[in-house]
Amino acid sequence: MIRVLIVDDEFLVRVGLKTIIPWEQNGFELVGEAANGAEALHILKQQKCHIVLTDIRMPNCDGLQLIEEMKTVAPQAKCLILSNHNDFEYVQKALRLGAVDYILKLTMEPEELLEKLNQLKASIELETVKTREDSQLKYKMTKYGKEAREKRIRELLVKQNSTRSDVEEVMREFNLQPYQTPIYVVNFQLDHYNEVLERNKFQSERLLHFTVANILTEIFKKYGEGELIEIENGKYSIIVDRLQESMLYEVQEAVAAFLEITISIGVSAPVQEILDVHQGFIQASEALSYRFYESEGAFIYFEHIQEVEPGVVQELWSDDDWERLVEKRDVAGLQNKLHVGYEAIRSGPKSNPEHMREAWVHLVHILEAFARKLGGDLYSVPLHGSMYPYHAVRSLERIGDIFLWFHGWLPVYVDQIKLFSNQQYRPEIQAVINTIKEQFDQPLKVSELARKAGFTENYLSVLFKKETSETIMDYLTRIRMARARELLKDQAYKIYEISEMVGYGDSTYFSKMFKKMEGVYPLEYRKLYLGKSAS
Repeated sequence: MIRVLIVDDEFLVRVGLKTIIPWEQNGFELVGEAANGAEALHILKQQKCHIVLTDIRMPNCDGLQLIEEMKTVAPQAKCLILSNHNDFEYVQKALRLGAVDYILKLTMEPEELLEKLNQLKASIELETVKTREDSQLKYKMTKYGKEAREKRIRELLVKQNSTRSDVEEVMREFNLQPYQTPIYVVNFQLDHYNEVLERNKFQSERLLHFTVANILTEIFKKYGEGELIEIENGKYSIIVDRLQESMLYEVQEAVAAFLEITISIGVSAPVQEILDVHQGFIQASEALSYRFYESEGAFIYFEHIQEVEPGVVQELWSDDDWERLVEKRDVAGLQNKLHVGYEAIRSGPKSNPEHMREAWVHLVHILEAFARKLGGDLYSVPLHGSMYPYHAVRSLERIGDIFLWFHGWLPVYVDQIKLFSNQQYRPEIQAVINTIKEQFDQPLKVSELARKAGFTENYLSVLFKKETSETIMDYLTRIRMARARELLKDQAYKIYEISEMVGYGDSTYFSKMFKKMEGVYPLEYRKLYLGKSAS
C-alpha cells in the first residue's frame, strides 16, 4: 500500500478528499490528516508516508514551509500540491522546492486526482525496486570484494612458493598497508568443532562462522590489527605486526562469554618478510596442533615447542604385557597399564601430535592382533562412544580424550574377547556368515538371506544379533570395510573402483561409512598407509 497524508486547513476539503475516490481499492492507505504544516510534520515524524497531498496557503506553517521541512523529516515522501487559480506563483515556488506536481482544487475531478496519484504510485514503486536492487548490488559488491580479498590472502598463507610479485599484487589490488617487520601469523581453532556443530546452537555452520568472525574482527579493530581470514573447519588466521597477548586473551574471553565455546591459539615465530608468510602459517598451525596435549583454550608459541624423536613414542606400548593381561581377561590391569602410559606421556617431552596418534594406533594393532588370534576383529567389538578404536585415535582432539575413550572401551573389548573364545554359531547363522563373506561385493538384502536360511526377515535379524552381538548390516559393513582397507593399499585402484568392488554403488556413501569406522576418508587412509610404508 502507498501511504498518503492529507493536509488542508479547510475541514470540508479534507472530508471531500477522503471520500472523493476509493483509496484502498486503488492501493492507497490514508495514514492521517492535518490542518496545517506543523501538524503534518508531527505526523511525518511518527510514521512513514509516501505521498503528501497538501494545500499551499495555510496558517501555522504553510505548504511551502512544509515542503522545505520535509527534506529533513521525510525526504522520501513526494508532495502533490492542491492550489487555487490565483496561487500560480506559489505553485512555481513549490515545484522548485521539490513538489512533484499540482492539481487545481476548484476544477478537480476524481479521475484526474486518481490519475496523478497512480502516476506517483508507479514512480514510487519503481524507485523502491531500484533502491532494493542497488542495495543488493552494493551488498554483493562488498561481499564479493571481501571474499576475493580473503581468498587472495588465504592463498598467500596456505600455498607454497608465492613470489614477491604475487605478494605485491595482492597488497596493491586490495590497498593493504605494508606490514612492519617482523610479522607474526596467529591461527585460531574452535575447540571440539564437530561437537559444536552437532549441538546445532547456531542453526548452521555459516551462521557460526559469521558470529565468530564478527567477534574477532571487532577485537582486532580495537587493537588496530589486520584482517581475519577464515581457513576451514573452525580455523581462522590473522597476520599481525604487533604481537599483543592482551588482544589474544580478549579473543578467548569474548568467544567464551558470548558463544560459550573455547578457542585455542597458535603463534608463529617472528617472520622477517611478508614473502615468508606461508612459513609463518605452517609454524602457527604446528603450534596449534600441540593443543593435543593441552586443555581447551590453549595458547601455544611455536618457539616453545620441544619435539622428541618418533621412536621414543613407539616404545610406550612395545612390551608383551598387553597380551598377557588380555589373556588373563584382566580389565583392571589393562586400565592400570593404560594409565601408566598416559601419565608417562603427560609428564615427558611432547612428540609431534601425529607421531603420538600413531603410537596409539600401534596400541590398537596390539589389541587387534589378539582378537584375530581368536577369529574376531576390533570391528565386531561394540561401538563405544559411537566410535571404533581407529576412529577414536584419529578424530578425538586431545590426548586426554583418547585416554578416557580407551579407559571406557577396554572392558567392552575384554567382554568381546570372552565371546570370541567361546564362539560357536548354530548352522543357519554360520551359513549366513559364509554367504556374506562370499558375496559381500553384491547388493545383499536381509530378506534374501532370510529366505535362504528358511526364516522370516525379522526372526533372522533377531537371531543373528543374539548369536553374534551385531546386526546383519553391521556385520556386512565390517566385512566390506576390511576388504576396502586391503584394496586401498594398492594404488592401482581408484576410490570409486574400490567402492564398487566392495558392494557400494555410491562412492560418496562408501567414503562416509569408511570414515565412520576409521576416522579418516579412504584417500586419507591410503596416504597414511603409504606414508608408513615409505618410512
